[in-house]
Amino acid sequence: YSVQLWRQLSWGNNKGMVEIKDAGVRVFAFREHSVRGTNYRVVKPQDIVDITDTAAVEVFEGTRTKRGDYGVERIRVHGSAGKGDGRDRVLVVQQYRVPEMDYFSESALPYLKGLGDKYADAGVKLNGLYSDEMHIQQDWGYFNHHDNGQFALRYVSPGFQQQFAAQYGAEYEDFAKYLVYFVHGQEDTANDLTAKQDIMHVFGDSPEDIQRTALFRSNYYRLLNNGVVDLFVAAKRHLETRMGYKLEARAHATWAESPTIDKWNVGRQALQPNQYEYTSNFQWSCTVHQASAACHDYFKWGDYLTGGGNDHPEGGWLDRNYLALALACSTGILNEVPYSYCAHWGMPNEISSLRSALQNTFGTAGAPYYGMVQDMEHRDVEVLMLYPIDLVAADERFGSWMTQYGYANVITQEKLLERGTVVDGTVEVAGRRFSTLATLFEPFPSQELLAMMTQLAEQGGCVVWSGPPPVVDRNGAPVLEVWSALTGADYAPDPGTGLILPGRQVTFSGALEGVAPMTILTDFTVDRVHPLTPRADVTVAATVGKHVAGTHRILGKGTVTTLGFRPRDDQSGSLGYEVRTWFEILNALGAYPGTGSFEGVNDNTEYLSRTTDYLCCRFPNGALAIAPHLRDLEEGWPGGFARKAEEDAKLLENITLPSDRIALQDFRIQGRTVSYTGAHALTFRLNDNNTLIAFAGRDTDRITVDGVTTVFADHPMPLVAWAPVRVDRLVEGGASHILFYWGEGELRIPVPGVQAPVSVVVQSAKPGSRGEALASRLEDECVVVTAEGRFANRWIYVVPGS
Repeated sequence: YSVQLWRQLSWGNNKGMVEIKDAGVRVFAFREHSVRGTNYRVVKPQDIVDITDTAAVEVFEGTRTKRGDYGVERIRVHGSAGKGDGRDRVLVVQQYRVPEMDYFSESALPYLKGLGDKYADAGVKLNGLYSDEMHIQQDWGYFNHHDNGQFALRYVSPGFQQQFAAQYGAEYEDFAKYLVYFVHGQEDTANDLTAKQDIMHVFGDSPEDIQRTALFRSNYYRLLNNGVVDLFVAAKRHLETRMGYKLEARAHATWAESPTIDKWNVGRQALQPNQYEYTSNFQWSCTVHQASAACHDYFKWGDYLTGGGNDHPEGGWLDRNYLALALACSTGILNEVPYSYCAHWGMPNEISSLRSALQNTFGTAGAPYYGMVQDMEHRDVEVLMLYPIDLVAADERFGSWMTQYGYANVITQEKLLERGTVVDGTVEVAGRRFSTLATLFEPFPSQELLAMMTQLAEQGGCVVWSGPPPVVDRNGAPVLEVWSALTGADYAPDPGTGLILPGRQVTFSGALEGVAPMTILTDFTVDRVHPLTPRADVTVAATVGKHVAGTHRILGKGTVTTLGFRPRDDQSGSLGYEVRTWFEILNALGAYPGTGSFEGVNDNTEYLSRTTDYLCCRFPNGALAIAPHLRDLEEGWPGGFARKAEEDAKLLENITLPSDRIALQDFRIQGRTVSYTGAHALTFRLNDNNTLIAFAGRDTDRITVDGVTTVFADHPMPLVAWAPVRVDRLVEGGASHILFYWGEGELRIPVPGVQAPVSVVVQSAKPGSRGEALASRLEDECVVVTAEGRFANRWIYVVPGS
């Protein structure tokens, strides 16, 4: 045998440049056979034998290279092991010695606690912990350190092996040979077309064996990610007891988000406009890179992070389908500090401002003068989708998204079962209620999840199962019959995990009558079609040619809809046309109901967002927010960190920016009728008496809600924002309201319930302290303020009783 590979010598990551050392190779011989009609090769674990003692290693002179901090050299591992009883394949595992702790060692937590104790014992007070872009190992390079096209690096330490074996079986005590089930497409020595196929190795021929192999990979990634998080959570909690207060750790988990850092073949064209849909030029996701470094599960990392957000819109990518904004809202409600961010960088300031309006509308830790109107919380939605975290386990070419849909929250199955309960036909999670629960790609549902879905439907909720029907559950036990009992659909699993039908159309009927036909784009795993057979009480809802691909069932007071395909949705029109299949399906199922305030008008915020020129959101405290959409501005600029005004000005000469103006005339939203003219983003809130009590908007002086006009400035101000202080934050002798403005003029701010005397003071250098007073008076439950230019862009407080 003879195998060539790249031996890695150094990595560059958040810790700087680190050298890694050769720790020897392991070599295993095995036999395999093909599963007909699939890319799977069966390798039985008991047939894999260790032949490391036959191996010799040769370093090719002159092959040592370095790209940035990443260094490699080419080696050949070769030897002879006799006939091998029919074993004619080998797996080579290159081991490394790295300057990293074994995060699964029994000594890891005592070490971290002791490290924290040294700071505490020395009297060092920590304000927080650095936590941005977790990764326990590996390199910044995403697509330039592969072997035969695969990212072929996995973290397996002695401690990890022990924990994995203890949890899943003693056979895993020597984990190295099981790495053959992570090998993807390395068939370069084949003398036929399989040399270029995504060949994967599985435990056996049956659909159950194939799915249990994917479950094995899922268990690996899950234990790796969860084990590292749990370690640092325990260390952090110990350090908090020593410090005597909560330690902030506010950042995001991965350093290579998907789809932002995924790979499409675009030739010399710009990459960013292509990052919205799976098309034939999609090459590889970065998720496997992150999963192998214990940081792909944003939701689990929320156990450690206090308000973990994301940097998905980085490098100039605009997230025009709002997936990243929805993800921030989704992690935010679960976090210890329930307020996530969705940052962006890498674009001219004029474009950045347009995207900031979306942040302020979603409530993703944008400008605080917008956030205070919304009580620093995220927007509300009716739909909850299961985050497809096991997609990378089923096929590592893909990662952490199926469809970039922004009008739902997402959550992992693990967090849903940990935090969610069914209440009155809704799923309640972290105080939020969702009437619709949908899957995107959930190959290993637990019995508890299916029971929750059954309970939700029976009580009046809406369940939507999309993607492959499950063959085994989270524990590896057969689950198809339980799934069929929920959905009312029978499914005959096949080893190929679905039909390959690119170019065909899904057509809709029955409960989904009126949904526009949808084209299946590719032959990828994500686009496989899974034919269904409806039982007696179930109707057909979708077909692909002669195949039933969708069913609909009334269950109790609610419904269960099954979709054996990937519903697409692309409001950005990245392929030259808009696709709204997910939205139309959900809307047809009643997932976005209006308030009923206006006959024949759906005033639901998500419905309006998908059918008008405006993004519309609502908040738990009753606030509403509106901003112009930013879905049609195709990316086309360098995405560097620093911006040069002269270069950006030249770029913008060839870019037609969408208007940031808001012009509403009797706009009906969530039971309100709004007329308003302004710019950027609008957010407002009324009290129970329909009095305007909180507002933020730009280039405006008034708003009309339900026929009542509130004029709050003597001319359109660049920015006006105010809100009452939350009840749980009121202090004796303190402020009742907060005010913020740009420009100058006379402001008339409604402060219902506030009585004279009142002073209006600017915050001084110390946060929360009083500075100079502004000229003001109380008149008809309004504070009339002379807004001087020198106090613009400062926090100003309305303080009663002074």
